[in-house]
Amino acid sequence: MGVDFINKVGRSFEKHLDLARARLGASDLFTRAPIEDCPTFPVDTVPSARLARGQELTVQVSGKALVFRHVLDVVARIEAPQADLLQAVENSSGVATAIVQEIHDLAAVAEVTLC
Repeated sequence: MGVDFINKVGRSFEKHLDLARARLGASDLFTRAPIEDCPTFPVDTVPSARLARGQELTVQVSGKALVFRHVLDVVARIEAPQADLLQAVENSSGVATAIVQEIHDLAAVAEVTLC
């Protein structure tokens, strides 16, 4: 009678740890850390350029303009970039990498982020 009564009156739920949720919060070798949000900026593309999302481009300083290249082909330009953008590329020896985020074919504009 005593044990049966305790089982009937006792709590009907069990406490447990959600192991899948705990694994999400644990850091290990393959955990991907969030990347800081890099601002995107528009570039004027060359009519013959074939760009794709996620494509890496090489950015070079050319006078007061920025030239974006894929391999050896010029695919985009910014004739009058913002001062901080130009300074960032100049600080990295005049060459940097940009990643294509969006492509607007009708406007001949692509949105890129500077790495």
